[in-house]
Amino acid sequence: MTVWQNVIGLVAALGLWGFGRWREKRHRIGDVPLIPAIYIQFFALVVFLALAANLVALATGVDWKNPQHHF
Repeated sequence: MTVWQNVIGLVAALGLWGFGRWREKRHRIGDVPLIPAIYIQFFALVVFLALAANLVALATGVDWKNPQHHF
């Protein structure tokens, strides 16, 4: 994954989190959403943190290695 793909993914995750926040603030009494806004926000946060960790790895030049593979 290149740096630009990573940045685009980070922006998309922030946009998804913003969408979840907007859905949370727009909630109306009696209206039950198919997917609750907190789940959307949590998923966006997990994606953002994973992509941020990958961006740090790309910036420092560290490769992700499988901990089960010792050779």
